[in-house]
Amino acid sequence: MNPTSVRATAVRRAGTTDTEWLSVLLTDAFLISPVGDWLIPEIGKRRMVYLRYFEVFLNHGLERGIVEVTTDRTGVAIWLPRDDDTPGPDNYDQRLATATGFWANRFQVLDKTFDDHHPHGVFHHHLLFLGVLPSEQSRGIGSALLRHHHAQLDAEGIPAYLEASMPRNRDLYLRHGYAARDPFYLPDDGPPLWPMWRDPQPSTSTQKGDSPS
Repeated sequence: MNPTSVRATAVRRAGTTDTEWLSVLLTDAFLISPVGDWLIPEIGKRRMVYLRYFEVFLNHGLERGIVEVTTDRTGVAIWLPRDDDTPGPDNYDQRLATATGFWANRFQVLDKTFDDHHPHGVFHHHLLFLGVLPSEQSRGIGSALLRHHHAQLDAEGIPAYLEASMPRNRDLYLRHGYAARDPFYLPDDGPPLWPMWRDPQPSTSTQKGDSPS
């Protein structure tokens, strides 16, 4: 990252009026990836499906999770507070089939693979998606979104979990306190995914041994 290219980035909670814009943002952010190639090889069809697919999770995040967006709407993160009993989106099977059509089975396999490797027994926040507009990547936007939410998690003693889909993303999360576990793979010679866990971290003052005056 070029430090001269990084700008101060403010973060706010998203609302329903942001959904259409953020669906496009996530589509563009995730369009080119090994997982996308595995899901839908043809990129034009992939983009049409992604627009509907991400809308499902944005609506779910707004209803039952936390959707945070930069004030200039260049980056977004969808977090889901989760334990073993946390439900998925309402009418998910039907909504997934409507959104993905011919490729629904592929997305179902993706979901099952994620579920099979998801940690259990500990309440945590699951980072479903973090996306930044391609033209704005490597400018600290993803880091700003992470720092904003991690401040809440650290204050409340809550761990976080995510799946990184590329080494570049994995390395970003490593810099923000996540530990990478052994990767798992999507079926049919699919790409690797890195499950990553972050324990809540003490404040800087605690780390330095400072005490209140």
